[in-house]
Amino acid sequence: MMCFRPFLLTLLFSATLLASADDKPSPGSLAQKKVEEWVLTRQLISKESSEWETEKQTLSGLNEIRKKETAQLDEFIQAAEERVEEIDKKRGEFSDTEQELKTWRRDIETNIAQFEERLRAEIPRFPPPLRVQVEEALLRLESPDPERPLQNRVRDVLVVLQSYVNFENTITVDAELREIDGTDREVDTLYLGLSQAWYVDRSGKFAGTGIPTSEGWKWTPDKSIASKVRRAIEIQTKTAQPGFVELPFTNVSTEN
Repeated sequence: MMCFRPFLLTLLFSATLLASADDKPSPGSLAQKKVEEWVLTRQLISKESSEWETEKQTLSGLNEIRKKETAQLDEFIQAAEERVEEIDKKRGEFSDTEQELKTWRRDIETNIAQFEERLRAEIPRFPPPLRVQVEEALLRLESPDPERPLQNRVRDVLVVLQSYVNFENTITVDAELREIDGTDREVDTLYLGLSQAWYVDRSGKFAGTGIPTSEGWKWTPDKSIASKVRRAIEIQTKTAQPGFVELPFTNVSTEN
């Protein structure tokens, strides 16, 4: 048995070598594996290239969009700057206009205040028929309200002035009650504007003249003119034929 042991070891070693030789890949399998790896690499490269082209097109599209947005933004900024400049210009114009309007308003307020003061001084000279026409405006003038809107004050002044001018240029007949000899009598009064007036009662017994003063109208009895005043009133009211009537005049300036 001792003589066979070296032989067995030799066989076992040989078998191991043979087994190792069988496990080593052949040149063909190595080449095939290299080809497969090359093909896989080319496929990966092709896929990466395709994806890169797609991404590059996407990036190019996004870049075009960015350029358009940038251009639009630049246009918007330019338009905004121009608008701001326009607004600043208009603001300056508005500021100048505002100052002009404020100055104009101050001038109007000053003029209206002067007119109001002058009209207040003339109110006593307003005879009853004229006062009735502008009663409310006169009451506001006599009791001014500092908080009253300017446009309302202007309106009152214009109304009073217009009525004043119309009455001044008109012959007016008015029925009034006047105290004569301690008794209230109904009289017809003929006003020649705001400068002169004559009255006569319905009986034709009482008559007189009137003139405006700073304290109101001053009436002076004069029975001698009764028929003339009645005749003048009838002509003015067209209840009598036109004709010439001579009435006395009083120098108003000497009575004020």
